[in-house]
Amino acid sequence: MLPVGSPATGDDFIDRERETAFILDTIEKDHVMLVAPRRFGKTSIMRKIERDLASRHKPCVFLEVESVNSPGEFITDLVTALVECGGASHKTRIFSALEKAFARLQESIDELETPAFRAKLRSRLRAEFSDDWHEKAKKLDAIFAEIDGPVCIILEEFPVAIQNMETDDARKFLHWFRRLRQDSPGVRFVVGGSVSIDHVVYDVGGTPVINDFRRVGIGGFEEDVAFSVVEQVFQGEDWEYSPETGRAVLDCVGDPCIPYFLMIVLSGLKEEVDISGGAPSPALVERVYNKRILGSEGRHYFEHYSRRLRTTYSDAEAKAARAILSRVSAAESLPVGIAYDIFRRSTASESEDAFRALLAQLNHDFYVTMDTPGELRFYSKMLRDWWRIYHASSG
Repeated sequence: MLPVGSPATGDDFIDRERETAFILDTIEKDHVMLVAPRRFGKTSIMRKIERDLASRHKPCVFLEVESVNSPGEFITDLVTALVECGGASHKTRIFSALEKAFARLQESIDELETPAFRAKLRSRLRAEFSDDWHEKAKKLDAIFAEIDGPVCIILEEFPVAIQNMETDDARKFLHWFRRLRQDSPGVRFVVGGSVSIDHVVYDVGGTPVINDFRRVGIGGFEEDVAFSVVEQVFQGEDWEYSPETGRAVLDCVGDPCIPYFLMIVLSGLKEEVDISGGAPSPALVERVYNKRILGSEGRHYFEHYSRRLRTTYSDAEAKAARAILSRVSAAESLPVGIAYDIFRRSTASESEDAFRALLAQLNHDFYVTMDTPGELRFYSKMLRDWWRIYHASSG
């Protein structure tokens, strides 16, 4: 059974060779921003890039920055990771730059591999950047000047790190980070996250601070690939596969075929077969969908989508968004004019600009889409089904 929620690696990594090859080609000249909803496989792709670069003996740093709360923490984690990555010659150059940038650094190059050194380095850098970080961050110029390339730095959950920072710090950090990218020809950044970067930077610098990134969209599985995934899982479980059962699985997920949602259905099917016995069939798939996924025991799979409205939207935006999503979930589509009426009632605001900004945010975060001009619909069929059951009455 393929992993549910965890990054896919090795033989579990499916159908991302095209995206991976495109990103590896793109970072020869540009920085890359991965754009996709939560659970579309961004982390799996990032990890695949890391492995491919390692196989080519090219230094690559992977940083999970979701818990970063300040520019100083970001710099500390980045410098520490740079020291740890790459081969001996790379480490020597980075260490030389560290000695120039931080006069109090007294350890030797031989200590680089020891946990004690890394802990000491992290502690010292944390103290170094504890205040007035934007002045001290200039020391990174010396470190990056020693990187004659190519080094790839992958930042997972980058938008969340920006959200965690104080507004003034975030604004200054984003401008500094853009300058760092422009002045570091030997470094390429790949960033991604589960929330919209556009919404995050809107009030702290705007899109000019990120417009040098090449945006790469990560879509769902193509139908033929999705069928092959289902068939592969059936073979691994020694289940008899039929096209009808495969179609039933895909019909639960809908289009686009979100990898995470596909794994939820297959995992639920395995649980049902293991507990109740029997063989997978279209009828069993439908029962699993209604009982194990849309039922109370599967609620945790989707709760993030509801909780995120409280954590990343303002109170007024969240209230209006919930009301609009409630109506959209109860219909195949909803005219934008009706959504605007809901917005006005929810916020007591007549601002069309604020309404359009909210729709753009819901679109960036992959709640809704407007494939038909003037009509809103849920981006995901499965998410729409879940929302209708648990949140439609709250609108």
